[in-house]
Amino acid sequence: MATGDLPAVARRRVWMALRRAREAKGLTQGQIADEMEWSLSKVMRIEKGEVNISVSDLRAVLDYLDVTDPAEVKQLLDDARAARSERRSANSAFRQHLTTTTQQLLQYEAEAVTIRFYSLVLIPGLLQTEAYAKAVFEDIFEDLSPEAIDARIDIRMRRRENVLDRPEPPDYLFLLDESVLSREIGGPRVMGEQLMALLRFMHEASVLVRVVPLDAKPTLALLGPFMILDLDSDGNSALYRESVNYEELSHRPALVARHREVFEQLWSLARSEVDSAKLIETAARRMLNEDVGSE
Repeated sequence: MATGDLPAVARRRVWMALRRAREAKGLTQGQIADEMEWSLSKVMRIEKGEVNISVSDLRAVLDYLDVTDPAEVKQLLDDARAARSERRSANSAFRQHLTTTTQQLLQYEAEAVTIRFYSLVLIPGLLQTEAYAKAVFEDIFEDLSPEAIDARIDIRMRRRENVLDRPEPPDYLFLLDESVLSREIGGPRVMGEQLMALLRFMHEASVLVRVVPLDAKPTLALLGPFMILDLDSDGNSALYRESVNYEELSHRPALVARHREVFEQLWSLARSEVDSAKLIETAARRMLNEDVGSE
C-alpha cells in the first residue's frame, strides 16, 4: 500500500511541512492566521493534524511561506487530496466500531518500520488470538453487543495481516510484564493457547519478545502501557497510549522521547529473548495441563 493512500500518514506529512516552513520563516501561528484570514484555532488544529486543509488553502499558505519547489508542492497537494479522501485501513462496515484515533493508529501501523509495545496487563491486540480477544472484550467492555465484539475481533485479525503479513513487516519489539503470564484471561486454555501463539510469532514473524521480571524497578513502569511507532528512518515517530476510557496518539517529540527512554531501560532490564521464550512456554504448558486436569 503506497504511503499516499493512507489519509492519516498523508495528513501528517502536510502539517509537519507547514510547521517546518512557518518556523523557518520565524512566523507565529497568529501571523499565519492574520495573513490567511483564518481563525487561530484553525491554524492550530491544522498543525496538530486534527483537521485537513483544503487544496486551495494549502496552495495559498505554501505561497505565503515561500514553499515553491515544484516537486515538493506537488507532493504536498497530492497528500492534501489523499488526507481528505474517505479511504481507511478498515472498510466502511467497520468504521462505526473505530474511533478516529484508532483509525489513524491502524494507518500508522501499516506504515511503521519499527513498533515498540510495553504491556502491564494484556497481550497487545496485534498478537491476540480470536479467543483471547473475545475474552478481553467480554470481560473489560461489558456494554459491547455480540455484534460489536465480533466486528472488533475481525478488525484485529485484519490489522495483524496488514502489519505482520505485509511484504516488508516492521520490527516488532514487545515488552511483557511477567505478571501477564499468570493472568488467565478467558481461563487456562484460552490463555495457554494465547501464549503458545505468542511463541509462534517469536519464531515465525519479526517479533522480539522480552519479559520484564517482577523485581524490575516499578517506577519505570508507572507510565502504563504504550506503543511507539517509528514511521520512517528519519526520526518521525508517534506515541499511542490507551486505557478503558482514554486513548491518545501523540507526535510531541519530548513525550515520545520520554517513553522511548523508559522502553529502552526496561528492555535492558528484561530477560533475554531466549529466556523469555522459555518462561512463556513454561507458563503456557502449565495452563494447558491445568485445563486438561480439570476436565
